[in-house]
Amino acid sequence: MPDTVPAAPPPPLPPALAELAEQHGLGALTATFRPQKFGVLIKTSFYVTLAVLLFLFVVPAVVFYYVSLRRTPDFNPRQAAKRLHLFEHGLVVDDERGPGRTVVRWDEARLYEEQTRNVINGVPGPVMYTCVLRTPGASAVVTQFYQHPRVWSQAMQQAVLRAQGDRAQRAFLAGEVLDFGEFDLSSAGIAHRKQLLPWDRLAGVELRGGAVLLLQDGEPAPWARAAAGSVPNLHLFLALVEAHRAD
Repeated sequence: MPDTVPAAPPPPLPPALAELAEQHGLGALTATFRPQKFGVLIKTSFYVTLAVLLFLFVVPAVVFYYVSLRRTPDFNPRQAAKRLHLFEHGLVVDDERGPGRTVVRWDEARLYEEQTRNVINGVPGPVMYTCVLRTPGASAVVTQFYQHPRVWSQAMQQAVLRAQGDRAQRAFLAGEVLDFGEFDLSSAGIAHRKQLLPWDRLAGVELRGGAVLLLQDGEPAPWARAAAGSVPNLHLFLALVEAHRAD
């Protein structure tokens, strides 16, 4: 079943949060995500483990409870109350490990997205998402702690693209060099590790196996490769490359 945001509209914001969003000019609320919770079987197994440890070893039981269980929303009301809020112009996210809260605007963000998948005995597991957002004055890390990770990760990428796309295009046409981590974009082409691939030699760009691949005309092997998680604002990068590779 595809991971989608519930059809119900986001609940009203608490007054303090609404005031914070207004101070930063975040605009309308578009989605709210709650923490993930364990299923009944997994939660029951934790209770059984805790009961066995309490019966046999009191100290390990206390450590298991406070180090592992108290970090989860199933066993800690404070964790369960945390939220990830997406707005028209930014986000507000409660820190997953502490009491803090971070505000990030899309037009200021450098967004790094990492997707990983563990393979156990040849069977691939679910994709795990982590988004790191950095601005001159703040940074935030959003992980599988929150529900619907595929949805919020894609929403963040598209929001950054909308907020920064026109500005990046104007800078490109004005002759500026655009910094995308391991890649630099300019009117001359794409630079990677002090090597330049002119636009007229670029055959395409692909996302494959968690990497960004740049393909060169007439060459079977990729001209350059970089981990997708190392390229900030990945969707913006891909959009600019596609827009100019055929110019």
